[in-house]
Amino acid sequence: MRADGRYDTVAIIFHWAIAFLILVAFGLGLTVDDFPKTWSNTVVNLHALIGLGVLILSFARLGWRLFHIPPELPPNIGRITKRVSSAFHVALYGLMILVPLIGIPTLLFRGRGLDFGLFEIASPFNRTPEIYRPLTTLHEFAAYALIGLAAGHVLAALYHQFVRRDGVLRRMLPILRGQ
Repeated sequence: MRADGRYDTVAIIFHWAIAFLILVAFGLGLTVDDFPKTWSNTVVNLHALIGLGVLILSFARLGWRLFHIPPELPPNIGRITKRVSSAFHVALYGLMILVPLIGIPTLLFRGRGLDFGLFEIASPFNRTPEIYRPLTTLHEFAAYALIGLAAGHVLAALYHQFVRRDGVLRRMLPILRGQ
């Protein structure tokens, strides 16, 4: 743990990389129908690959966190706020894993595989609408919940930065030389 109360560099990289990938995947998921039809397979594949990246990085981040204790919250943060923050983070981690885990079978039961460029993994399933349609709904609902929690996370960080001025946001900012 760092003496300055900040997260270590690896944790910060995981945080911002996952946040970026979630935003891109969500954006692609929302706009897939806005692309030309000839791009559909590419956009869906890119969305799935990014989701897989979120899943892998989320597990890596959890693994990192097991062996790297996060810095303590500032002492002026109350017990209830700490509990809410902890529950919020557990929910975020859960959805960062759950959304792609739902997305993978959704893709496969649509009869689509994954194209990694150098190789492809074909779907082992036939197109099965009675499975992929409810999975699609669940995947979308979970994705909106993830974005909602992430938005709440951002608002809480901004509240700490600009209202409470307690340094919570600085703990996760990538560059703070001399501060």
